[in-house]
Amino acid sequence: MEQKSWKADLEPTITRMLTEGGPLTFVEYTSAYAAIYNHITKSDGSSGWTAQDRQAELYARVESLVDNYTKEIGSAAPSDIEDVVPYYDSEWDRFSCGADAVDRVFTYLNRFHDRHVRRGQDTIRNLLFQSWKENVFKPLTARIEGADNPDTAHIEHIRNLLASNKLSVKKFKEMRLVIGVALPAE
Repeated sequence: MEQKSWKADLEPTITRMLTEGGPLTFVEYTSAYAAIYNHITKSDGSSGWTAQDRQAELYARVESLVDNYTKEIGSAAPSDIEDVVPYYDSEWDRFSCGADAVDRVFTYLNRFHDRHVRRGQDTIRNLLFQSWKENVFKPLTARIEGADNPDTAHIEHIRNLLASNKLSVKKFKEMRLVIGVALPAE
């Protein structure tokens, strides 16, 4: 994908979905989906690029964007141990909603899942969650476990979900840290 097209059509859309944690309008969605579809199916015999080359290049761009984005989330975490869990949960809520929206936009690219796996790549959804795991969850785990009364069984459950090769939308809510924790009465 040409840098100009990436910067104009996809990068801002992906960033908005992740930072605002929500879906796109119909026009935004179809524009982004069309940009992906057109890039992958473009017949440009003179460049020598195949559809697989264009898929891999697009995948690498998304991977780089998401990696940088999740690193920012991890590095912006509060240093106070008691503030880490609420920070993690609020960032997780936003990220997981945005990740689901981004994955839907990349449906066409994800159709080539078997080819991605053979090249060591995965679906966009799992790429997003692996980036979250490496850049947010793992670096913050020691601080999360140091918070008052952490639910170690639930932290282990999140680790197992993040290690999974297939994360479903239903599993998103299970990855919050405060699930089932009652708030103290005032």
